[in-house]
Amino acid sequence: MLKEEMAATKEVELAALIQEYSKLLYAVALSILGRHASKEDVEELVSDVFLRYWQNQSNYNPKKGSLKNYLALLTKSMSLNKLKQNKRLFEKITDFPLEDLPEAEKENADIWDIFFEALLLIDEPTKEICLQRFFYELKPKVIAENMGMDLKEVKNRLYQGKKKIRKEMEFLLLAQGGLHK
Repeated sequence: MLKEEMAATKEVELAALIQEYSKLLYAVALSILGRHASKEDVEELVSDVFLRYWQNQSNYNPKKGSLKNYLALLTKSMSLNKLKQNKRLFEKITDFPLEDLPEAEKENADIWDIFFEALLLIDEPTKEICLQRFFYELKPKVIAENMGMDLKEVKNRLYQGKKKIRKEMEFLLLAQGGLHK
C-alpha cells in the first residue's frame, strides 16, 4: 500500500507542476518555434518536456537553479532540437504569435504583438528580463534570483529595456499605420 501512496503523491506533484508551468513552457516553445508550428506541435513539445523531466528527475540539481528555470531551459533546448530536425521550421523568429495562446491571453492582442516584436529586437539577457517582468509579471527581485544576477543590474536592464522597447514599438506602430519616418 505504501508504494501505491507514493505513486499517487508523485502523480499529484506532476499535476501541480503541469498546472504551474504549462503556460510558461508553452510561451517559451512558441517563441522559438514561431508561427510555423501548429498549436498541437507546441502542446506536444511541452508534454514531452514534462515527460522527460518526470523520467529523468535526477538530472535536475536545485543548487544550480530553480525548477522553473530548469524546465524553461529544457523547453528551449527541446524546441531548438525540433527546429533542427524539421528544416521547414528553421527560420529566424521575427514575432511572437499571440493568436496561438489561450483565449484568456488575447486581451489587447495587437499591442502585445507589437510589444513582442519590439522585445525580440533587444539583446539578451535584457530580453529575458523584460519578458519575465512584463509577460510573467515577476518582480525584479525574483527575476534577479532566477537569473543569478544582481538586483541593481536587473533594474538597470529593465529601465534600458523599457526605453528600447518603447522606441521600437513607436517605430512599429508608425510602420503599421502606413507612416514612415
